[in-house]
Amino acid sequence: MTNATRIDWKVPLVLLVISAVPLAAGIARLIGLAGNPEISTENARFVAAPFPVIVHIVSASLFAILGALQFSSGLRHLNPKWHRVCGRIVVASGVLAALTGLWMTVMYPIPIELQGGLLYAMRVLVSVAMLLSIFIAVVSVMDGDIATHRAWMIRAYALGQGAGMQVVVLLPWMLLIGKPSMLQRDVLMSLAWLINLLVAEMAIQRWSPRNSSFYRGTV
Repeated sequence: MTNATRIDWKVPLVLLVISAVPLAAGIARLIGLAGNPEISTENARFVAAPFPVIVHIVSASLFAILGALQFSSGLRHLNPKWHRVCGRIVVASGVLAALTGLWMTVMYPIPIELQGGLLYAMRVLVSVAMLLSIFIAVVSVMDGDIATHRAWMIRAYALGQGAGMQVVVLLPWMLLIGKPSMLQRDVLMSLAWLINLLVAEMAIQRWSPRNSSFYRGTV
């Protein structure tokens, strides 16, 4: 098997590992909502209006899992039809995840101890930026501009992977220092998105058409 057709699982596996905790938490949330959960400050809004969070969990999970698989150039080359179908699902699930994330941020009565002003603003900004990134990516691929399409889908994926990186950022803090204050939590969670975007920009430069096999194969 040549380098062009070898399926590279390293990047998808790393992304799936980062997604594991949010995915598990989402499944636990769905199971809890399916039963008769005890009402608490943390879950009252979900129990009162479960539909947005259910759609968000399902769509964000699809976006995280199928989006990770799109990073294998060998998989795209070996099965371009699968890549196109999977890509459409990724786009649709990303739009739903961003829209429901925005709705929950703005409409749910989230207690101040769970979301301060900084985190509120960051969640709104990320949701809008994710929608815009997907829109630019779709328009670009329709125009045949594959490089721009992939760059903006990478950015959209980085924004959609905020929950995974938040675990990576928050866990060491809690183990070494303890429970963060409201401001510290908001800063750390916001930092996770910025880290993702920085990694995304590095990946876009590394996987540019000039110096990478990422662009081998068909869209």
